[in-house]
Amino acid sequence: MTYNQQDTRLIRLKKICRNYSREVLEISIRAVLLLISTAVLSLIVLYFYNILWHIFGMTYSGQKFITLHPAAMNMVSKIMGSDLFEVSIDTTFTSFIICLIISAICQVSHITRFLYLPQSIIVKILFWGMPLTAVVSMYINDQIKFAHWSYTIPLTIVPTLCVFTYCFSFSEALLPELGAVIVKIFHGLKDFFSLAPHRQ
Repeated sequence: MTYNQQDTRLIRLKKICRNYSREVLEISIRAVLLLISTAVLSLIVLYFYNILWHIFGMTYSGQKFITLHPAAMNMVSKIMGSDLFEVSIDTTFTSFIICLIISAICQVSHITRFLYLPQSIIVKILFWGMPLTAVVSMYINDQIKFAHWSYTIPLTIVPTLCVFTYCFSFSEALLPELGAVIVKIFHGLKDFFSLAPHRQ
């Protein structure tokens, strides 16, 4: 390998690293803005839930529900009586992390290419957003200790549906597919050994 070839490859490598670093920075900024806007929206939804719960509690049906289902009433009151700002931040951050991890696994294992990207937004919500909401609800329920994880779905559905598509986009932009990495390694080794006899 000549010095010119080494310089060219080094320049290309620096350019790739610079572009990737810029991409990481841009996506990090977008992720922060996404988390802030999602947390605000979740907070608004939680306050709306709180208002509806108080209105429902003043009705005849609400009083009957509270009498017949004291355990469920205690669970709802526990959430509504907590710091809703903290709840919105916690559910948003948890949804983002879980969706990011799952989307990264899907990207690396080629699942994103074949089962996510070709789908319409409705299909993505039904077959990706809702299962991801269930996963986030199970995790949140482990922290809150409700009788069943389905009770936490109202808390997690808004943040999860807001962030999951962006998480798939972030993973697609930042992570390569495993097959592409293997092919590049193979070609790199092939080039390395084919150039070996010319080193003098």
